[in-house]
Amino acid sequence: MAKRTIIFWRDIPSQVIVKQGRISVRAKLTERFMKAIDKAAMRAGRQGSKEYLEDWRREIEPCQGDAQTIADSTARELEAHYSDDALQVLVKNKGIERILDSEDREQE
Repeated sequence: MAKRTIIFWRDIPSQVIVKQGRISVRAKLTERFMKAIDKAAMRAGRQGSKEYLEDWRREIEPCQGDAQTIADSTARELEAHYSDDALQVLVKNKGIERILDSEDREQE
């Protein structure tokens, strides 16, 4: 069984890795994601290498199918899910997805 890993800086994805046995396939997201990560890190005051590295995380889950197909389709899904506007919101929130409080939910 394959394992799909999505690498994030805080809540902004940067790339997809799929490992299936000895095979490892990577699909990097477009440059707009790295630009958003860099801007969010600057806004959060996390531009020092130690602080910056501390905020990287991985989400790993099992998957089935061809490793390259999984990596490519996951990257396409992430590209579609995170519009430019969504990335701008993440940058403003220092890379963290905004959690709605009860007042915000009532206004929606």
